[in-house]
Amino acid sequence: MKFLIVGDSHTQYFGLTNQVRAFMPTLRGIKSTAKVVSASTVSGVGKLDSTLALGENIKLWKEQENPDFLVLNLGQVDVELGLPFRQFVQGSSETPEYWLDYFVEKYFEYLVSLELNDAKLIVKGINLPVLCYDWKKAIKYISRIVTDRFSDSTEDAKRKDAVVAALNENYMSDILRTDLARSFNLKLKKKCDELGFGYFDINEQLTDSSSEMIHPRFIPSKFDHHVTDSLEVRLVHWKALLGVARNMN
Repeated sequence: MKFLIVGDSHTQYFGLTNQVRAFMPTLRGIKSTAKVVSASTVSGVGKLDSTLALGENIKLWKEQENPDFLVLNLGQVDVELGLPFRQFVQGSSETPEYWLDYFVEKYFEYLVSLELNDAKLIVKGINLPVLCYDWKKAIKYISRIVTDRFSDSTEDAKRKDAVVAALNENYMSDILRTDLARSFNLKLKKKCDELGFGYFDINEQLTDSSSEMIHPRFIPSKFDHHVTDSLEVRLVHWKALLGVARNMN
């Protein structure tokens, strides 16, 4: 089997190393190309004038690689970063559920436009958020990201202060953000089932049964919103992906 895996920076876990192959004999004979496009989003993937040109690049890469399976790993940036940007910088009054529906709609508008030929399409759901168990760290991280393009002007300094104050007042709790990720994934799975696309996520393996949030062993101690890049995490990704691919053959 040959895979072309495309997505945002959370796609890094599909990188095949000698250690991953050593612990997963089922990977023998598997070929994979992973295209990691940092900051890519589902709301931008279908735009021909996108800064990242991701939508067109996916089609180009598919032609070049001719994979048996095209795997897309998008949405984490939209849900974790795009949503608070819309809420706290742009001042959107729409509900989080509205934006989840919007992200899914834009994603699948693009997916149904793909000419897959003989390739099968698999969508990976987003991971549970790791910015949990430390409210100040979460606020600091999100505020830095959503105000990244602010200038050093006095006006933007005031805007940034206002954004941080609003985040401290209204940013969703760890539990609600965890539920939001699961809700987004449910919407993805429903659409994939309707259209005959494959779907998987790894959140069952990431969950701490006592809290129903992400298990501490998958949370990086550094200032980051990615799950820990460990051998275990890579094996979990590949086990889930191969399971779906086998069922589609």
